[in-house]
Amino acid sequence: MPHTPLDPQLDQALASPFMLQTLIQLASDRGLDGERLCRGLGFTPGELQDPAQRIACRQAVTLIRRTLEALPGQGLGLWVGHRNVLGTLGLLGHVLSLCRTLRDAFEVGARYQHTSGGIAVYSLHEGERETFVEVECRLPYADIQVFAVEEFFASLMVYSRALIGTGFAPLRFEFTHAAPVYLEAYASLLGPEVAFGCLHNRMVIASHWLDQPLPGHQPVALRQALTLLEMECAPLQHKASLLQTVERAIARDLPQGCRIDSVAADLNMSSRTLRRHLNEHGMTFDGLQEQVRQARAMSLLGNPRMAIERIAETLGYSDVRGFRRAFKRWTGVSPSAWRESPP
Repeated sequence: MPHTPLDPQLDQALASPFMLQTLIQLASDRGLDGERLCRGLGFTPGELQDPAQRIACRQAVTLIRRTLEALPGQGLGLWVGHRNVLGTLGLLGHVLSLCRTLRDAFEVGARYQHTSGGIAVYSLHEGERETFVEVECRLPYADIQVFAVEEFFASLMVYSRALIGTGFAPLRFEFTHAAPVYLEAYASLLGPEVAFGCLHNRMVIASHWLDQPLPGHQPVALRQALTLLEMECAPLQHKASLLQTVERAIARDLPQGCRIDSVAADLNMSSRTLRRHLNEHGMTFDGLQEQVRQARAMSLLGNPRMAIERIAETLGYSDVRGFRRAFKRWTGVSPSAWRESPP
């Protein structure tokens, strides 16, 4: 089985205990021992009850994989997300419930999403008729990516209907991975319009939903809650905002190549200043670009119908040989070998 080296960034304590706690509860309901799943990870199921705790992504990956291996082909990401409630997001959930419109809630959610401890990030792309909520998991593991986007979209359905009512219905969902064996779970939790083997993971909604007023809107309470949220997340805000902005720019420009000077200009700073800020966070521009490319490659290789040459082009490589060399450096195997036996 191919091995993907673990990035040092995975030692950062960023993952939410709520998601892992829900996963363990779901596994327990299906006959697994939660204590056994957590063995050797440095925490017990009981210790995940602390909402302020953050778990290192490395530990979260191990726990998710153990559970997926013990309960294969069951769509665990979907069912974990479906068990969430708006309160799972803590203060952020309270702020979202006070927003004026669904657009405001999506924008606030995107700005403060790092406070929720999720392992996937989203961006909103508004069009005249259709709007896309696009999701990516930067962890370079195909099985974790599938779990993360399933959990995110199932959660998003719960949150959106909690905010504006059960009538909320997306036009469709698109996923990069191949159709799984548990299609009925997608139909049950997301609806009938689901496509697989796409270029992006995204929920597509009619743009008119963005102007839907939220019944819980309270302007004064919203300002107060936003102030508290700012205070709560201030230590993480700058780093998360900077890295997410750079990652989004790299992902957006992958096919034609992303230059640091263009990203720096978008941030109203020089290339030298951006490099210095990234260095302060233990990152480099080239390192981020490698991470984005690697995660995107894992995602696209999950679609067996997409030619490796097309994947190389999408990732911005001038020829497929350059992609093959890079992929072997990341994983120790070729893209074809990895596709035949993913981790």
